[in-house]
Amino acid sequence: MSHHAPEKSATVDAAYRTLIGHTVACATCRAGDACPTEARLDRKWKAARR
Repeated sequence: MSHHAPEKSATVDAAYRTLIGHTVACATCRAGDACPTEARLDRKWKAARR
């Protein structure tokens, strides 16, 4: 296993927490409507997982 695994895990976790924090606080997300910020944060989280 690479010595960078804990760093990547922390990055993925931080990106996920940011995404969830936004979707909980954003009225547009809570309404189920399209939110450009949520889309950007989702892409960032998915990229961090790769």
